[in-house]
Amino acid sequence: MDDQRTPADGTAQVADDTLRVIRWDAPAWASQGLEVEGGWLHAHEAATVPLEGDEGAERPCPVRLECTDLAYAERGETVLRRFGPRVFIGDIAQLSLPEARRLVSALTELLDRAEGGA
Repeated sequence: MDDQRTPADGTAQVADDTLRVIRWDAPAWASQGLEVEGGWLHAHEAATVPLEGDEGAERPCPVRLECTDLAYAERGETVLRRFGPRVFIGDIAQLSLPEARRLVSALTELLDRAEGGA
């Protein structure tokens, strides 16, 4: 093995090679995956809900769960990180899981009240 010393500041030179990230294991809930720049997107679409849009026309609103695995540089190091999961409601909202649970709880309360259950 070559005798190479680590510089006094503790850093070593690394060749500027291309790093290819092999995707992480998909989450158990994911039904589809897509390679994106720097990583992998995992998703599951629950349903597409038709919502009333402008002038009464219906517009499709997909409700889906997503997370993204990315590799990126931060302070001179390569970081591998999973972002999410997050709940997407069309282009209307993007929620963390606790936010989505609170929204479902509030909607359930309103629906129960409207239907005479509360």
